[in-house]
Amino acid sequence: MGTLLGLLATTWVSASPDTADPGHEQVVAFARLYGVVRYFYPGDAAQGIDWNRFAVAGITDARQAHGRAELRDKLNALFGPLGPGIDIVADEATFPALPAEAAQPPLVAWRYLGFPAKGTLYAGERTSRGGDRFVGIASELDAQPLQGKTIRLRGSIKALGQSTVSGLGLWLRADRKGKPPGFFKNTDGSQVHDLAWHDYVITAPVGTDVSILAFGFTMIPGDDAKEPTAAFRNLTLDVSDGHGGWKPVAIPALRLAPKPSREWSLVGSIATDNTSLSWQQTGADPGYLVLQQHGQAVDRTLFDAPPVAGKTAEFALGAGLKARVALTLTDMQARSSSDRAAALQALKARLAHMPDPAASIASSAAREADIVVAWNVFRHFYPYWDVIHVDWDSELPRALADAERADSRAAQKRALQHLLAPLEDAHGTVADTTEKKWGSLPITLEPVEHQWVIVATGVPDQAKVGDVIASIDGVAMPQAQEQAEALASGQTSSLAWKALQGLQWGPASESHTFGLKHADGSASTVSLAYSEQVPPATARPAAITELKPGIWYVDLARTDIALFTANLTQLAAARTVIYDVRGYPRDFKVSTTLPAHLLDHAEQAKWMHIPRYVGPFGELAGYTDVGWNIQPAAPHFSSHAIFLADGRTISQAEAIMGYVQDEKLGTIVGATTRGVDGNITSFEVPLGFRVIFTGMKVTHHDGVSRYHALGTIPDVTVQPTLAGVRAGHDEVLEAALKLAQ
Repeated sequence: MGTLLGLLATTWVSASPDTADPGHEQVVAFARLYGVVRYFYPGDAAQGIDWNRFAVAGITDARQAHGRAELRDKLNALFGPLGPGIDIVADEATFPALPAEAAQPPLVAWRYLGFPAKGTLYAGERTSRGGDRFVGIASELDAQPLQGKTIRLRGSIKALGQSTVSGLGLWLRADRKGKPPGFFKNTDGSQVHDLAWHDYVITAPVGTDVSILAFGFTMIPGDDAKEPTAAFRNLTLDVSDGHGGWKPVAIPALRLAPKPSREWSLVGSIATDNTSLSWQQTGADPGYLVLQQHGQAVDRTLFDAPPVAGKTAEFALGAGLKARVALTLTDMQARSSSDRAAALQALKARLAHMPDPAASIASSAAREADIVVAWNVFRHFYPYWDVIHVDWDSELPRALADAERADSRAAQKRALQHLLAPLEDAHGTVADTTEKKWGSLPITLEPVEHQWVIVATGVPDQAKVGDVIASIDGVAMPQAQEQAEALASGQTSSLAWKALQGLQWGPASESHTFGLKHADGSASTVSLAYSEQVPPATARPAAITELKPGIWYVDLARTDIALFTANLTQLAAARTVIYDVRGYPRDFKVSTTLPAHLLDHAEQAKWMHIPRYVGPFGELAGYTDVGWNIQPAAPHFSSHAIFLADGRTISQAEAIMGYVQDEKLGTIVGATTRGVDGNITSFEVPLGFRVIFTGMKVTHHDGVSRYHALGTIPDVTVQPTLAGVRAGHDEVLEAALKLAQ
């Protein structure tokens, strides 16, 4: 039986604050402090903490405390080693006086452009803590074949120009999924700054939990250097055979023909847009890669928001306690101090010897740690608290109670989904990263007349188009539908679509039992596994085709830029073009090119807004506002444009609909879109679940009007009917064709 709906008979009834486990009040106190310190306390020592294990340890300690005095002592023991400025006192007490130390720059504080996640446009940094001012090149590879082995990285470096660089280096880093790096090694201690070639080597063991190896070269410009330049060659990676020998490991070449490999990227704590890479080779010389910075080195910053000296956050923890956390520290305050060194080392040793949280589903502390981490990310980084009105503080004890009752990974996933649901974020998804092989059901379901109906099938002998779902895994409809939708995040009109999306995909080893009601009134039961690579598709015309003389059809879910470009002349000459946006666009280039052919003017609307976080609880220094900045393109499409939309129209597809609606580019037919747009971000909780959510705020093109959890409402509402599905009709497309006559 599948895990998604396997326990649907258990209705979600969370414990209220009055009936919750009394220990949760103390866990709540820890949780409220945890998020502020993890994401906004700028001390150096806090950056080397395994925060997922720290969450488990903190929950364990909080539960064991007897009374607020002991809870305060345990919290101080946990957070105190991280540095000065984390004060925990009784509600009625006064915080100790802040030190009178002069707040001389540089000041250290966190700045976030959205919630940072690898591979996204979002980032975080500490001011005055970019490390050494450097620029360099980086690459990476999958570390799994090297786990448990010793590796050796070698390379040759030289400066090209006397006194232009203060440091040159080779570096190697081991990344662990969802955890701090396993190690970071470089050759800082052995650098030579003359103009000769020098060989460098780094040798390191690769842990069994290392997922990625990152490596490369760095160059640190001199303080007054102009045009700092360095050369790199002979980069090799070897793995020990265990008997004193070494075997080469394939890594990206430093160049492909005369250019660097695209598998290499420029990195740096100073701006890289004025940095160039070139390949130099003369005669029989094997050649080398040249890294050069043009002009004065400029420190890279996410946005302009200077730290405020002495800034703190004061907030209630509950359980009779309150906290004050420094949000800005001086350079000396931020440095790890010798008087805390022993306590910090003991804390790190404790965390290192804890069981891996990802393997501890039986541990209630690990399950509650998932909630603590997720609750805090949303508390401090969710971009829609101004329009989604939820008492988020009251959600925490209820979510902790859900996790406490969870007795399997499937139940824990539902606890996280239940936490996410009130955010009304249709991007919001919880994925179990331990499930490696996924598949689709051999049927496709859609909400039709408030029922779940099969609209496409790959197993017609078992389940037919037009069959209505009567039960799932023994739970009768509509109860099964209601319980699945209770775990879905999004606006009300999109919940059925979101729940069906979750049901469509699952672990390949699982299946669901469906009770079916057929068109002739008979019933049957069928067991269907997640056996397909893609869901069966509903019947539609060809991706781009002429439906009737002068009336063309374009399905954006199946059209790439080559096909679109090949049909430009026909589309420009058409009387009417019906654009089907009931699905995710296949090609981003089409998404931006289509509006260019429909617009008769340049547009520079700023409808995507990336939050600039400068403090906890969503404190902002404004937004970085962006748009697509589309210029009109020839040929201009003067035809009547009709757009088909429904609950499958989400994210990038809704960006297109935003242009259609706000720029008045055509008539929209169908149903309200999903109500979410903008780039996603994500994080991983201790038990290995990945949580995805919307990382930016998207508005209408006026830059102000709300779009989130409202979506695009059609000009002509058309809802498919059960009779139409059973007759093989696409009633939305048919309605568009009538408008096109």
